[in-house]
Amino acid sequence: MLRILLCDDDPFFLSLESSRLSRIIAADHLDAAVVCQAGSAGEALTFIKNNPGVDLVFLDLDFGRGLPNGMDLGTLLQAREPGCRIVFTTNYQEMAMDVLKSGLSPFGFLEKGTDVGPLTAGLRRYLRMAIRACETRTQPEAIISLTVGAGETIELRLCDILYLEAEKSISHGITYHTINGSQITILGSLDAEHARLGDGFLRVHRSFLVAKHHILALKDHALILSGQQEIPCSLRMRTEVKRWIH
Repeated sequence: MLRILLCDDDPFFLSLESSRLSRIIAADHLDAAVVCQAGSAGEALTFIKNNPGVDLVFLDLDFGRGLPNGMDLGTLLQAREPGCRIVFTTNYQEMAMDVLKSGLSPFGFLEKGTDVGPLTAGLRRYLRMAIRACETRTQPEAIISLTVGAGETIELRLCDILYLEAEKSISHGITYHTINGSQITILGSLDAEHARLGDGFLRVHRSFLVAKHHILALKDHALILSGQQEIPCSLRMRTEVKRWIH
C-alpha cells in the first residue's frame, strides 16, 4: 500500500487536500491511504520518526516567518526516508525555483488553490506516478481478527488502527477507529484489547486506547493524532505521552 503524508499549516487546505485524495483513491480503487495529516513540521517529523516507510509526501513550502520552511523539512525527510517522494505545494513560483537550486530532488510541484478541478488532477497525477514508481513491499504485516457477530470476523492491520474507544451507549462495547475513517464495534473491554494489541498502544484515558505511532502532539488536554483527530488525555498520563513524543 502507498502511504501518504500531508503537511500544511493551513487547516482548510490540509482538509481539502486530504478529502480530494481520499475520493481519488476510492474512485480509482487504488491501494493507497493518507496515513498522516500534519499541521506543522514538528508533527510531520514526529510521525515519520515513529512510522518509517512513508512513500509519498505533499509538503507545503512556506510555514511562516521564523519557522523551518518546506525545504528544511524536505531535507530532513529525505535523510530519514531516502525512498520517499516529495511533492512541494506552493503559490510562489520563486520558492519552487529555490527548491531546484537547493540540491533537493523533488518528485514534483503542485499549485495550492481551492479550485478542486486542477487540484484533483494534480493529486491524481502524482498519486499514480508514485504507485508506478513505488517498489512492492514484501515485509509481512501484523493482522488482528475482530469478532463482530455470530460467526463473522473482520481482519484489520495493526498499522491501520488509530485508537479504540469505550462506547457509552453499548454495554461492554469497544469501537476500533482506523486511518481510513471506518469504525468497527465489538464486545469486550479496553483492558483485554490492550493486552491483545501489545505495547504499541497506550491507555491515555479511561475510555481511550491509542496507537502510539499515530500520536503527533499533546495540546492542552488532548492528543493530536495523525489524521488531526483530538483525543482526551488524562492528567496522570500526560507525562508518559510527552516522553513518547519526545
